[in-house]
Amino acid sequence: MVYFAADDEDIEPQDAEYADILFACTRHLVEAIKLQNHNPLLDWMKEGWESLKDIALTEISFEGLNLEGQISQFAKITANLRATPDKRRELRQKINANTPSLVDALNDFIKEAQKSLAKDCRGIVMIADNLDRIVEIKEEGKPSNYDEIYLNRSEILRGLACHVIYTVPIAMVYSGRATQLEDNYDKPDVLPMVMVRNPDGSENKAGLAKLRELVCRRVVLIEPNLAQTLEGAVDRLNVPPVFDSPETLKQLCLMSGGHVRNLMQLIQKAIDWTDSLPITAKAARRAIEETRETYQKTVQEHQWEILARACYLKQADNNEEHLRLLLNRCLLEYRYYDDNESLNIWCNVHPLIEGIPKFQDALAKVRSV
Repeated sequence: MVYFAADDEDIEPQDAEYADILFACTRHLVEAIKLQNHNPLLDWMKEGWESLKDIALTEISFEGLNLEGQISQFAKITANLRATPDKRRELRQKINANTPSLVDALNDFIKEAQKSLAKDCRGIVMIADNLDRIVEIKEEGKPSNYDEIYLNRSEILRGLACHVIYTVPIAMVYSGRATQLEDNYDKPDVLPMVMVRNPDGSENKAGLAKLRELVCRRVVLIEPNLAQTLEGAVDRLNVPPVFDSPETLKQLCLMSGGHVRNLMQLIQKAIDWTDSLPITAKAARRAIEETRETYQKTVQEHQWEILARACYLKQADNNEEHLRLLLNRCLLEYRYYDDNESLNIWCNVHPLIEGIPKFQDALAKVRSV
């Protein structure tokens, strides 16, 4: 598996196009899979270097370098281009003019790499994460960068000879472009929140158990000696010695709303309030209040009633306001299959927002209507 978070080093979310994604895939494939003999991607880079070196912003040469040295050139180029918009646009033009040859080189590389895989491997999987953070850019008379990346250039992104997972902006999935998106790629898979509560507000024991297991496995990565202790802790609904009580971890899980990144952030904040382990209930409460303040600042005045109505109805409308609230995690989406195997989709306000007085006032007004 080749995984990369696109916005870490390769792509500027405020200014991204399909060529940036293609070049990022090129870089990470070369770095992750080191072909010692015939490397079509490095061959492509060498052949096209004369037309690319004037925009690299650094002294780079492929001659006389070993494999590791040649691969490092990709990192230098992308790092410079990410920070320099004008040069980034020049690179796009170069890649646009040579897209067929780059895709051919990528696929030749992938086919060569497949030969070196273990017999029980089913193939190479590339995951381009965080593309959902790309900002949509619209210019009059031109397709937006969303349309250009995911629709107009879909044959390029789909053209790689391996399994590829691209994340996609929520505004593409919940829009009139959804059917074309599905036609081009198949139906997008939505990763919902882990259900820590049921629609009626009761605790979802299965969801809480999964989050508890996730925390245990994260702890084992840091403290392998705790593996046996924590394995048993999952069954005993306990997580010693990281938390002072099962209730402390449970409260953090509930307040995360089932959003895994939020849970990790809450735990980190609780650790910041802890001089030494275990994490105490007091530290957890401080982490919750600190994060709640951030969410309060996120919500605009006119959005309190929108959030209250969504909470009351357990639904989000398919409009710009609700999409914005889903994007910034003020609204969370949950999915489950009922006993009849029917898919149920419901939304709720983030648990951290529920305790904010302005939200409580708005919810009271909605209920009184």
